[in-house]
Amino acid sequence: MKKRQLLTAYCIGYGNWTVIPHQWDECFGEMRDLGFDAVALTFSESEMKYARRTFEMQVAAAHRASLEVYVIPSRIGGRVAGAPLMGSIWLNDHPDIRLPEFNAIACAESPEFRQWSREFIEGVVSDYEVDGIIWDEPKIADHVTTHPEAVAALGADYGPEDACRSFAELIGEWTAAARRIRPELVVSIFNMPKTNPVFTRMCAQLPGIDYAGYDGGLSLQSYFHEKPTKHKPYLWESWPRTQKECAEAGCGSFALIENMLLPASEHSTFARNLEKYLDMASPDHLSCYYYAHNNEAPEEAHRLVSGIISRYYMNKQRRFA
Repeated sequence: MKKRQLLTAYCIGYGNWTVIPHQWDECFGEMRDLGFDAVALTFSESEMKYARRTFEMQVAAAHRASLEVYVIPSRIGGRVAGAPLMGSIWLNDHPDIRLPEFNAIACAESPEFRQWSREFIEGVVSDYEVDGIIWDEPKIADHVTTHPEAVAALGADYGPEDACRSFAELIGEWTAAARRIRPELVVSIFNMPKTNPVFTRMCAQLPGIDYAGYDGGLSLQSYFHEKPTKHKPYLWESWPRTQKECAEAGCGSFALIENMLLPASEHSTFARNLEKYLDMASPDHLSCYYYAHNNEAPEEAHRLVSGIISRYYMNKQRRFA
């Protein structure tokens, strides 16, 4: 795929239990008017079971608004992030696949899990007219487990680098399976900045990965009324690493702005740091949350973030027109 400059709105929900189609039209229309190229939509086991018709309608609504749709396969055996923040239905029914050290995480070396997860991805890509995939925050990439299937596959004395390679290969299998069905898919992957660099380099170099990078905040955050703290490295701290890994792999760069969990007292700091980041970095695929969750003043935070990103993107488009 020829590398493009992309701006994506992260718009993740859980279950779509209440369906109000005209609200989709309004939101997707606003995204388009703000300059977004695509919307990223979560798809978990819950959607696969209870919201298949709804997701099809949601994809169609986004396409009517001239947005591409990037699906976020979510919480697949606990090995990736996305919504919801809860355990895997499949893993609950297959307790022998759980890691003994992390009961919410599947053993990546289990043939049964690898087959089920691959078939899940194939089902999403074949059943829906999606334009891309975002692999969201792979979990515990370098964990050395005592699970017997991991030991059987990797050897009794395997180490963190072996675990990284095995999990990266699984993501490569998912990517290859999806591309066999839709070769034109845009595929992005991002990791948490604290993830083992061995794994993140491997991810960027996987065949079929178009964009790779990291997520990160730009100010202090808080979940409720506690004192705001720094939850993750800020985005500009990960930018040199992103550039290096993507240059080595020959893929485009990705960044997800974590504009959620914002107390109102941090708005000015966030805005200043967002402008600072966009002035010094230029991710090929930039994403931010659309009405990010758990902000103290959600309307104000949305206007603040979307305004800055829209101005940046429009100016960039004009410069390169």
